[in-house]
Amino acid sequence: MKRFSIIAVFALFITTCSFAQIKVFPISDTETTIKKNAFMYYLPQTTLEVKIKVTTETLVPGPYSKYAEKYLCIKNAATSIVSDVKIENVDINEIAQPDPNACYMVVCDHDANINYNSRGIIIGYNCGEQTDEYKSAESHFSKNSSIVIPSFTDYGVKQNFTKNTDTTYKVVEVDSVFQKIPIYNKVIISKDEEMKAEEAANYIIKIRKRLFKVLTAQFETETPPTDIEIMVNELKNMENRYLELFIGKIERETKEYVFYYTPQPELTEERIPICYITEDDELVEKKAENSEPVYLVMKNAQATKEIGNFYGRQHDLKKKEKEMGLYYRIPSDVVVSVDFDDFTYYKSVISIPQCGYVGHLPAEIFKNKNLKIAFDEKFGSIKGIYTK
Repeated sequence: MKRFSIIAVFALFITTCSFAQIKVFPISDTETTIKKNAFMYYLPQTTLEVKIKVTTETLVPGPYSKYAEKYLCIKNAATSIVSDVKIENVDINEIAQPDPNACYMVVCDHDANINYNSRGIIIGYNCGEQTDEYKSAESHFSKNSSIVIPSFTDYGVKQNFTKNTDTTYKVVEVDSVFQKIPIYNKVIISKDEEMKAEEAANYIIKIRKRLFKVLTAQFETETPPTDIEIMVNELKNMENRYLELFIGKIERETKEYVFYYTPQPELTEERIPICYITEDDELVEKKAENSEPVYLVMKNAQATKEIGNFYGRQHDLKKKEKEMGLYYRIPSDVVVSVDFDDFTYYKSVISIPQCGYVGHLPAEIFKNKNLKIAFDEKFGSIKGIYTK
C-alpha cells in the first residue's frame, strides 16, 4: 500500500511537470528581462479616422452688377467676391493598430503557438490563422486650392459698335443772306459698359415677354407647337444666363479632409480641436486668428469600470499574482461626436479597446495542453476558450 502511494505521487509529479508552463510579462515592466524561448505580441488599439467633406461656395459678381438696380430693379446685387464654407458630411472609421503601450513577452516551455497577424497583434493561442486587416493612419489634410474665377459670356444681341452722329454747322451766303446749314457726321464708336448692360437688360425683358406669350398660349398659328415644355425650359435657361451678368455666379468646390486621432486609455471626456474654420471661411489645420475650432468630442461610457474595480480587489486580496497568463482586453463604449459652432454634424457610439479594461488569464489554465483561445483581432478581447 505504501509502495502504491509513492508510485502515485511520483506519477502525479511527472504528469504535472509535463503540463504546459507559460508566463507573460509586460515589456513596460522595468524588471522584465529577455528570457529564453520568449516571443512578443501586441494588443490592438483603435485610431479614429475622421473624414470631413467641406463645400466652399463662392459668389462672383457679374460684370454689370452695378447696373442691376438701374435697369432691372434688382437691389443689393453683390459687387465683391463672397465665400461661404459648409460642412456637408462627417464620417468616422475605426482603424485597428498595434498598441505600443500594450506589448507583452511570452515565455513558454512547450510547443504552444501564439497566433497573430502581420502587425504582431494576437489573434489566438494554439489556433487561428494570420490575417491582415491593418490600415495605416497617415494624415491626409489637404490644403484649399485657389478657386477658379468663372468667366461671363457677353450675351449682347447686337453689334459691339454703335454709330454716333455729330452735328456741325456751316455758314453759307444765300441771296446776300448768311444762313447756318447743319452738317451731320456719323462716327462709329465702341459701346461702353453701361450701354452693354442696358442692352442685356432689354434682352432679359424681351425673353420674359416671349416666355409670357408661350405660357399664355399666344401663338402665331392656331395649332400650338408640340415642344412647349422644351421652349419654356430653354427660355428660362437663357434668362438665367443673362441674369448672371447682373447678379453673379456661384462656384462650388467640394473637398474631403482626413484627420486621425488615437484616444488615450485614461479617457473620460475630451474635446479635441481637429481643424479650424477661419473668418474668411477657409478650413485650416492649425489655429489662426479669428478662427473657430471643429471639435472631436469623446465621452467614455465607463462600461468596464466595475470589472476593473472587481479584478483590482481580487489582486489586492491575492497580493497580486507573480505568474500571469495571456493578457486580453474588454473594450469600452465611447460616445463620439463632431461639433462646430454649437451644431453636431456626427454622433455615434464606438467600441474602443484601449479605453476599456486590460486583464490577464490565470497562468494555471495553460497547464492544459489542449487549451485553445481565440482573440478578437480588432478589440483584443477573448472570443472563446476551448479545452478539447
